[in-house]
Amino acid sequence: MSNVEVNLKVYSDCRLVYDSKTCVKSAVDSNVTVNVDGVPISTQTTGGGVVTVSVDHINGSPDIQAGETGPGLSRPNPSDNRKMAHTKTDWNQFKQDRRQLRLERKRRRGSYDICLKVKQMYEVLRCRNATHKHILVEKMYTILDIDDMILKMIVAHDSSRVVQCMLKYAAPDLREKISSKLIPKAAELCQSKYAHFCINRMLKYGSPSTKKSLVKALYGNVVRLCGHKIASKIMDYIYLNGNSKERRYLRQEFYGDLYKLAKDDKVKCLKDTFENSPNMKASIIGAVKANLEHIANKELLDNSLVHAVLLEYIQVTDEEKLEETVTPLAAYIPYMLSTKDGTEAAILCFYYSTSKTRRAVIKKIKEHLLKISMHEHGHTFLIALLNALDDTKAIKKSIFDPLYGDLKTLVSNNYGRRVVQWMVAPGDTSCFHPGFIETIELGLKFGKKDKATRRQEILDQVEAPISLAMAESPAFWLSNNHIGLVTANILKHLTGEHYEKAVTALAQVIADVNWRIAEVSDEGELMKKKPQDVETYISNTIEERKNKNKNKNKLKSAALALITSDEEADAEDKKKENVKDKENDKEEEGDEEEGTPAKKPKKAETLDADNETPDAVKETLTVEEETPAKEEEAVPSINGIEDAGMHHVIKKIIRSDLKRESTPFGNQLFNHLNTDVLKFWLGINRACFILVKLVENSPDLLNKCRILFKEENLSQIVEDAQSPGAKLLLEKLKE
Repeated sequence: MSNVEVNLKVYSDCRLVYDSKTCVKSAVDSNVTVNVDGVPISTQTTGGGVVTVSVDHINGSPDIQAGETGPGLSRPNPSDNRKMAHTKTDWNQFKQDRRQLRLERKRRRGSYDICLKVKQMYEVLRCRNATHKHILVEKMYTILDIDDMILKMIVAHDSSRVVQCMLKYAAPDLREKISSKLIPKAAELCQSKYAHFCINRMLKYGSPSTKKSLVKALYGNVVRLCGHKIASKIMDYIYLNGNSKERRYLRQEFYGDLYKLAKDDKVKCLKDTFENSPNMKASIIGAVKANLEHIANKELLDNSLVHAVLLEYIQVTDEEKLEETVTPLAAYIPYMLSTKDGTEAAILCFYYSTSKTRRAVIKKIKEHLLKISMHEHGHTFLIALLNALDDTKAIKKSIFDPLYGDLKTLVSNNYGRRVVQWMVAPGDTSCFHPGFIETIELGLKFGKKDKATRRQEILDQVEAPISLAMAESPAFWLSNNHIGLVTANILKHLTGEHYEKAVTALAQVIADVNWRIAEVSDEGELMKKKPQDVETYISNTIEERKNKNKNKNKLKSAALALITSDEEADAEDKKKENVKDKENDKEEEGDEEEGTPAKKPKKAETLDADNETPDAVKETLTVEEETPAKEEEAVPSINGIEDAGMHHVIKKIIRSDLKRESTPFGNQLFNHLNTDVLKFWLGINRACFILVKLVENSPDLLNKCRILFKEENLSQIVEDAQSPGAKLLLEKLKE
């Protein structure tokens, strides 16, 4: 046991229960020495660690009376509580004291004054109108170039932005110096809540040598960083933007601790690690599995580097062990569909899964169906699922029905329309590349149903709702060239009443004189991002801002000059008006006496007439005034029957329609061609070729066209037309 000494005047947290003669103190130790006013008193220990203190033995100390308050006494006088209640706390003063105390604590640190000075400079640096920013960054660096001051700043919440701004606006050589101080601690900084933004700035604005040094500094910590919530995104960016050698080295760290210390240029994939030594296969695959499980447990599989390793892992696993391997990974399939490698791994997981696991996968992706369908790589997984799953009713219920409400959104998207096309026209080479079809059909061996049977069952279930959607909004399905091609491909595979319902609605749109479509630019060109030099981009942006600021300053000075000249002119005008008013008053008195109305003073003329502004100022003002406010850009449109792309779409529809017995589309189109429409069409070359396409292979439609032209007296219009299409149509009618 240890000896405890308690001084009642100092140790105010001890609690005493007392009366006029005795004090009792709670204790955890039996050997207690109690001092009152510095005088030791005798104690007596009782059971349970309670020490009884007799007040009678205190010499020279004041008596302790019941109800007294003080250090260590547990029962304050009730009257004192009432007095305390009437005393109000000045909270403003309290907050000010706390603020002052906090400031004093910060000042005790050696870096406070430096950080404060740099922050003040940062406020100037971050302004859009600031000039010579690179010079300001140099001054900031001169102040911070003390030991590891920069490293201390980037991990703090209030100073990390300062270093980020310095990395952005610094000159290339200074940016190299700042980066060289951060790179040795890159692995720790990637995991920091605030410092990782500086790593992002180095990757964005740094030179190729800086980026290369940064990646090298991360070697040996790749697996740990991929398992960190913040650093995982940085590793994903590094892998996507790295060269082939850097990618190989990053993947090698997942193969075991051996490759964390030394890299091997001969190892290009996981299979190469045990190609010459098969006895190491089990240990290497075990290491990869452990690393992947560690990352999967943290739900950080949405990473291109992890996807690449995962695909290699599945590909080298023995086929008899694949089912056991992919079952735990099936739950993470939604996280794997963001990259090409991840999608391939997800497809293999689905192929080798049991029926129970497949149902779980479908349930897991159900809430993300629309995003997956419209994703560059995710839509491939859905198509593979449609091609391999035997339960076609589950496809209709779990995949098509949730997507049906967003059918227009899907068809408008470059990737979403491929999912719809595969449901209606699977394996159609006019919609899909032969290489893509070959890859997807590798999954046929994992299903039990015949390919033709499965595809026909899917078509039977989806053609009715799709034809209904076309009948309800036919203008959308012919709104642009891309959607029009999808419409033509779908119509090619619809059957019976579903086809007739769709073409009846579409024929009305095509036969409308006011049918217009949007001109859509090439989606592929819009998606391409041209590489650009960061330094050039920054310098050009700075120059543009400088020019804008100069123009603004000129405009302000011109405006001030106008204001001053206007004020002087107004002062002179007022003097003249005062003199005239006096004269007019006299005249009005005379006029009123004579009965004539008083004359009103003339209005002041415009500023332009009184004050001539310099030419440069006039031009600036004119530009500013005539610049209209930004409005939403109107979607350019063109008449549908004149558009080249839509002309191709209509010809495709007619071509497939002619293969049917009653040519429903041609008949419906002729039913809606009245005199106004035909007169309009005969003046358009492409419209005449559409009529030629309708009648050239169908005698019934040719007779129908002849009768229509005779009834409406349109033969003369055809003969007068000079377009090649009209001449060819005239020849067909005369045959």
